[in-house]
Amino acid sequence: MKREVNVQFREPTDFGDVEYPSALVNVTNVCNLSCSHCFVFRADNPNRPKDKMDDATMLHQLEALRDRHKIRSMLFMGGEPMIRRDLVLKAMDLFEQSSIVTNGTYGIPSAPGHLVTVSLDGPEELNDAIRGEGVFQKVKRTIFERDQNDGTTVILQMTITKENAPGIEEFVEMVKDWPVDGVAFTFYVPTKEDDSGLGWEDLGERDEVVRRVIAVKQKHPDVVKSNIGALELMLSERCLEVTGEHGEHCGLRLMLPLYMGEGGNFERTFCCYGNDVDCSRCGAYGVFNGYWHRKQQGATSG
Repeated sequence: MKREVNVQFREPTDFGDVEYPSALVNVTNVCNLSCSHCFVFRADNPNRPKDKMDDATMLHQLEALRDRHKIRSMLFMGGEPMIRRDLVLKAMDLFEQSSIVTNGTYGIPSAPGHLVTVSLDGPEELNDAIRGEGVFQKVKRTIFERDQNDGTTVILQMTITKENAPGIEEFVEMVKDWPVDGVAFTFYVPTKEDDSGLGWEDLGERDEVVRRVIAVKQKHPDVVKSNIGALELMLSERCLEVTGEHGEHCGLRLMLPLYMGEGGNFERTFCCYGNDVDCSRCGAYGVFNGYWHRKQQGATSG
């Protein structure tokens, strides 16, 4: 990507010389929603809404970090990344693979060959209790209004909490015929002293919900994208094998999380979900899915 000649850009934070095949970037701390389970705006995470990096500087820094850390895949998030749509669509070209997580209220971006994950947290009543009144119908309209033949892969993702868990099956039945490429599930990731009531104190209680997701996957194998092997790893008798008590086994620690911090500079959090996560109760599907795939690859190569 060409830059203006003789323009001096601020260089990115020095994160050492470790290679990170994948990374995520919080392109803005601004969001039009205030979702009750959002991990980006937790107290211990870099999250000052007015800290901002201009587009040209961010493009320069992402390119520099790509080259320094050999980043091949980038996940664009926020805040709401589509508040900076033009920046995101330009930055996606810097990487071999790109994906976006959006709340869908600004429309669905056209990103042929890439993945757009649209967050919805259950049937309308449960979703809007989390994301705000009217959000479900607004997102539904954007899903149906988009160009369904532009080559963009679009999936819906539900973050399961104790509050919206009752709506899992109804949600899948409701959206199974929408013009999307599938439905994904992840679980709430609590903090160490979490008192939100959104997570499960006893992972044995969460097991019943995990098994319900497995059942809905079995019923709708082409709609639900979560794989059963990864979901089974989330069960209480196996989950610490994947995460460790303090994240010592976690594959997401191999990912570089770039949050917007002091003065508009990138900061790295402890993991992709922030600085104060309770790894022993992690619900991030990506952690378990990555572990499952690595095991499968090891078995094949062995």
